[in-house]
Amino acid sequence: MNPLDLLNGARAVDRLFQLEKKHGAILEAQAAEIQMLKDRLTALEHHIRAREDILVAEAKGAAAATGSAVAAQHVSDISRRLGGMEERLRAMGDIRVLSQDPR
Repeated sequence: MNPLDLLNGARAVDRLFQLEKKHGAILEAQAAEIQMLKDRLTALEHHIRAREDILVAEAKGAAAATGSAVAAQHVSDISRRLGGMEERLRAMGDIRVLSQDPR
């Protein structure tokens, strides 16, 4: 073998080792970036889940408040109407009213 061929072969092997080191560094950087993206995705999923829980709680609260308001409106209307009926009965001279003992 020619010494020049040996030198060229050694240079080629050295370039291969350098490329292998660069390739390893690139793979490590990509693995770190992928892990960072996974961590960000997990954090976003937790954030979204927390926001959804808040929205559900707010919706339940609004539904309960609306239900209470509707029920209160009906109770108020019924009480008003009963009061009106009692007043008419009193005006007609009937002593017995619904709120008193009927005996």
